[in-house]
Amino acid sequence: MIRRLALALAASLLFIAPAAEAAYRVTDSFGRPGRGPGRFGPPRTGFRTFQLGTSPAGIAFAGGTVLVADPLQHRIHRFTKSGRLLGAFGHQGIVPGGAAMLAPQGLVVHRGAVFVAMNGNDRVDVFTRGRWRRMFKVHANVRRTFGFTRGAGPGQLHNPYAIARAPSGFFYVADLTNGRVNRYNAAGYARGQVGSFGTGPGQFLAPFGVAIDAAGSLWVSDRELNRVQKFDAAGRPLLATGETGAGPGDFRSPQGLAVDRSGNVYVADTVNGRIVELASDGRYLGSFGQGVLRQPTYVAVDSDCRVYVSDYRRVVVFAPDAPC
Repeated sequence: MIRRLALALAASLLFIAPAAEAAYRVTDSFGRPGRGPGRFGPPRTGFRTFQLGTSPAGIAFAGGTVLVADPLQHRIHRFTKSGRLLGAFGHQGIVPGGAAMLAPQGLVVHRGAVFVAMNGNDRVDVFTRGRWRRMFKVHANVRRTFGFTRGAGPGQLHNPYAIARAPSGFFYVADLTNGRVNRYNAAGYARGQVGSFGTGPGQFLAPFGVAIDAAGSLWVSDRELNRVQKFDAAGRPLLATGETGAGPGDFRSPQGLAVDRSGNVYVADTVNGRIVELASDGRYLGSFGQGVLRQPTYVAVDSDCRVYVSDYRRVVVFAPDAPC
């Protein structure tokens, strides 16, 4: 019912409003292929989505600084909002400490600390001023020597991607291979999970993106089921939207998510090469980036509603035509 209603409303809006794709315009792009400072990995001539390592990944804001995860080169870049490189931290490694990273993906910043979900190390590490401080504490750590938490036990991770922080202080991490979203308290101890493996309401095949709105609701994208779900603060499913396709409100491998200050949700619709915008009730509002984006994977929205998108070997910035 929600799905049919969303499509009907979207169709009616097409006759009374300008095309949704005109709502945002490209204002900047930074980063490029290569291995040097501010670059996101070598170019590939045989481009295929998901068959090649992708970079950049997660984006987060720290004041006027934009942090961008670089999974291919195991580091976090620091840029100004205009794209000027300020530096980077991190290096390839698996032993906790010393800024060792392996395929960093999701990022979130809280009180100056940078929380990094590392896909290669199956853990979450915390940094301040580029220095390693601690890792999330998982009691059932099967490879404690190397700091791995891979497994399916409480709080363990197997291919973590996005991370988000709720107003309650809980952190949520998309635990893709385990088909769930793990919940942790501020100290990094496991505090349950949201969802389970499956195709029914509140279940996932491959949860990738997570985002929290102002009400504390959790949004989760599933890149295999091609849908986005919303949960309340207690983890109960509220709605699901999306089907496989390229039409309004459809998805093909949705990945990163972000929520703006009005509660609108932005979805990196990776294979369709666009950003889909949803209302807080799951209604389709429009899409943008077609013809510009090559492989959008993560998305972030700043306080001025500028949308930063991790695309193939670069970050693309869009601005709304009207103030948000």
